[in-house]
Amino acid sequence: MAVINVRKARAGTDSAGHRWPADGAVIEVPVEHALTLTRIPDGGFSIVEVSSEELAAPVPAEMTEVAADKSETGKPPAKPRTAKTAEGRL
Repeated sequence: MAVINVRKARAGTDSAGHRWPADGAVIEVPVEHALTLTRIPDGGFSIVEVSSEELAAPVPAEMTEVAADKSETGKPPAKPRTAKTAEGRL
């Protein structure tokens, strides 16, 4: 079975159980499955050419994304509610 290197923008797994351990990680995936993954709109998958040393190396810091001010849901945190008081009202 022929395989090809696939980069995933965000860490995670696909429906076939392939696992990308970090944002921007590259793993080997069967060619047919890789072509399916790259067709997913906004899926974050791309086919790349890397050496076997690069596959084993940790993901460089510049390849990871930092989501500032976002919760686990990917949405910005809710603003804290403040209690309304009668001060200033007539």
